[in-house]
Amino acid sequence: MSNPSPFLQPSLAACPDALAVLHLKRDLLTPTVLRTYDDEQLGYAEGKVTTTRYGNYPHTTLIGQPWGSQIKASLVDTGTRGRVGLHIGKGKKRKREGSSGNLRDGPTAIDDCIEPIAEHPRSPEVKNTEAAIPAPSGFCHILPPTPEIWTASLPHRTQVVYTPDYSYILQRLRVTPGTSVIEAGAGSGSFTHAAARAVFNGYPTDNTRVDHDHSTKEHPMASSRAGRVWSFEFHEQRAQ
Repeated sequence: MSNPSPFLQPSLAACPDALAVLHLKRDLLTPTVLRTYDDEQLGYAEGKVTTTRYGNYPHTTLIGQPWGSQIKASLVDTGTRGRVGLHIGKGKKRKREGSSGNLRDGPTAIDDCIEPIAEHPRSPEVKNTEAAIPAPSGFCHILPPTPEIWTASLPHRTQVVYTPDYSYILQRLRVTPGTSVIEAGAGSGSFTHAAARAVFNGYPTDNTRVDHDHSTKEHPMASSRAGRVWSFEFHEQRAQ
């Protein structure tokens, strides 16, 4: 089984490689995938940073925080941005000055996270990040992804099925846990996430069953008892 969806089984705290939503104000929410390293290679000394009009938020200050926590903005090293990959001299990249090579002594990751931040197997660059310095102003709240929060974070330039609409649709379809829903395209994922939560009744475990004679036999339809949402998406990035 793949990793549990944060929409269906959220953890108690923000974990590495998980989706989180930064609540900046009532009508401004920013979704981001938390990383302990700069996966976008933007050149921040603090690792991956989500930049907003209300401050900069290094992900090292977000990971390990309980959902709903207020996170202060940070002063980040923007001097190295735009210079990543520039060659100086004989093909050598310019080295970042002032890098201590140590991970910030931030909040301890909650036990609900699978692994500590510094030992995460997908973060080889975390050792090169610098400690984030708190900014004098600016803050956000870190929220877990839910269908309602995801819908509120979507840009309005595309057609979005909003919460009152998909609630009415699911009610008229009499969608309950364990049923199957077929939709033609996921699009922004607003209705898809709501439908997945409505049909969710646990992940399938195996394809076996126990008959009346207590013998275990292969049951090809055992996994179909779990609720499913069937969709089609031609856009690879949205499908992922």
